[in-house]
Amino acid sequence: MSEVKAWGSALQHSFRAALKVERVFSDPWAIARAVLAVIAASVIGALLDDPLAWAMMTVGTFICGIGTLLAPIRHRAVNALALGAGFTLATLIGVFLHPMGWWFLIVLALAAYLAGLWRALGVAPGIRACLVTIGLMITADLSPGISAGLTMVQWIAAGAALVVLVQLLPPYGRRHQAQRKAVAAVYRTLADTARAGEPAPYLSSAPFSAARSALDLLPGFARPAAAPLYGLLTEAENIRRALLFLPTGRAARLPRPAIAEALDAVARTVLTAQRQDADAETARLLDSWTGPEAETLRPRLREAARLADHWLESRGPDGLDQVLDAFPAENALRSGWRRLRAELRPGAPLFLHAIRIAVGTAAGEAVGRAFGDFWGYALPDHGFWAALTTMLVLFPDYGHTFARGWARPIGSILGGLAAWVVLLPSGWSAGWLVAVATVLAACVFLTLRVGQLVLNFFITAWIVFLISRLGSAPHLIEWGRPADTLVGALLGLVVFVAIPTYHHHRTHELLADWLRVQRRLLPALVTGYAEAGAADAAEIDVLRRQARQARERLDGAIASLGHEPRRHRSRWSAAELTGIQHAVYEISRCASVLYDRQPGSAADAVPETAEFAAVLDHHLAELAAVVAAKGRPAPGELRAAFDTTATRSGLADLVDPAAPDGVAHARGRALTLCLRTVTAVEELVSRLATGPQDQATTSSTGPAARRAATTHAGS
Repeated sequence: MSEVKAWGSALQHSFRAALKVERVFSDPWAIARAVLAVIAASVIGALLDDPLAWAMMTVGTFICGIGTLLAPIRHRAVNALALGAGFTLATLIGVFLHPMGWWFLIVLALAAYLAGLWRALGVAPGIRACLVTIGLMITADLSPGISAGLTMVQWIAAGAALVVLVQLLPPYGRRHQAQRKAVAAVYRTLADTARAGEPAPYLSSAPFSAARSALDLLPGFARPAAAPLYGLLTEAENIRRALLFLPTGRAARLPRPAIAEALDAVARTVLTAQRQDADAETARLLDSWTGPEAETLRPRLREAARLADHWLESRGPDGLDQVLDAFPAENALRSGWRRLRAELRPGAPLFLHAIRIAVGTAAGEAVGRAFGDFWGYALPDHGFWAALTTMLVLFPDYGHTFARGWARPIGSILGGLAAWVVLLPSGWSAGWLVAVATVLAACVFLTLRVGQLVLNFFITAWIVFLISRLGSAPHLIEWGRPADTLVGALLGLVVFVAIPTYHHHRTHELLADWLRVQRRLLPALVTGYAEAGAADAAEIDVLRRQARQARERLDGAIASLGHEPRRHRSRWSAAELTGIQHAVYEISRCASVLYDRQPGSAADAVPETAEFAAVLDHHLAELAAVVAAKGRPAPGELRAAFDTTATRSGLADLVDPAAPDGVAHARGRALTLCLRTVTAVEELVSRLATGPQDQATTSSTGPAARRAATTHAGS
């Protein structure tokens, strides 16, 4: 009964999500360029008075135009050129695959599998790979022969070329637009954090990862001009750490609105490429702010504003050579291959997704062809719409897949019905059909990110008018496309249920993965206190990035649990998972402080920390193994080992008359930071070792334990 109830609740949730309409639009100039390309294709087709030329050019501009509206990481012309070339090549290959008949399903399954893996490079690249695969299906299904198929490819290539050409039109804007947007998003996130009256219990690292990924895409020759953006990202990390440890409560007199306004001003400057200074009142409040927090944060805010101003001047400010050294350019092909290869192993995040895409797309093509070849209810040798729908419905998670599975057929049915009603009166001229099709294509571009229901309404209506202009069985399109879309969507849902990716049984694996990274990161940071310069900055940067990615995967899995039909089977309850997330966040904060306060000279080094680093490595390895095996760790073991080690090594001896001046202070600082890290790890262990009934006790003792740790360190 609970299983049925869970499935019913999940289906209702996904259906409501399918009906939701978002008010999210692409860049207006990007939409205008895509519409202009479609208009140009329509004008050329009308002048040629060739319906096939117009239709194929429109298809090329339509699909490649959609690709330009997806999140652009590289320059828009580069994106358009790459997608246009890939789409045209795929249609050319499809012409020669058409004679294969049903054997084409094998090639299609392989292409769809690669498109699923391509998502490892990002969501937008993954969707563009699906668009290229769609090009393969178009000519493999519709090509009437080699000669006629090559003519189709010729006009499709012309349409793709139009999309590339319109990307070269003004306005041009500043360079590195995608990177500027990503860095600006980081500063907006920091502003929201500063504006909060209390520190956020859990701060997402996703904007930082997105900005780092966007900047990593820049080739070596483009990096000097973008040096201020790298500096801004580095400074954002420093500001984030400073914000995390601002005092809270009414007694803390902090100009939080002024701090937030200063960060927002940096974000606006970077995003708009126009200087956006904070108002005079904000500057006055920041200048009059006193205290140790002000001495830490205010210089960071000024440096961020300076870097933003230098970015406007298109010249790298002095002192950024070291910043660029911290962001070495990696070969794009080598980096991409490494990310794709990581998904080829069973258990990888996208491994099952790629298999689902391959199986679902081939099944959709087979069912669509069977409708026409065997039962006569659709066009012969044509499984395109069912296969396309299955491919685009399937996402790596349950929530998105089922929401799209409901929305696409509903939108297609309504769009086909509306187009049928509009076309009922006879007497539609060729010119009016072209004009309406162009308007509908523009509506698709406008609603691309509004929702699948609205989007597919306009796509289906556009296809009906496109086929009506060709004069080839429009009545089959009016009901055939919605029917195939419904079949393809249902196939996608069946494939996901048959080859599922549920997160209720993956949370412990993802937490263990994060702990394995922490096992390498935290001891490396603690070892850095044993000797000035002992920590390898490049290695720590890689480990911090891996830790951030592992934490984001864990966050994503936990967020997906609420949409899944089997969330009641999760090892931990929602309350327990929230507590685990908070404990993970506390350990991440400790790692940030350990990184920020590395010793700068020999006088600040504390050799005694080296022994504790080994202890930390051992216990984190054991904890990761216990979590991976779904066991319950024993609380207090790390704290006991730390106390023993600190006493034996002399780290806890803060009153040593024989020690030189400053050594006691360095020891006290190292002891405080290490003890805070131990307390954070022990809090996570306590949450993992207790059941739901004990969570209230764990939550209440967590802060007390931290206060006790601080008191012990200062004594």
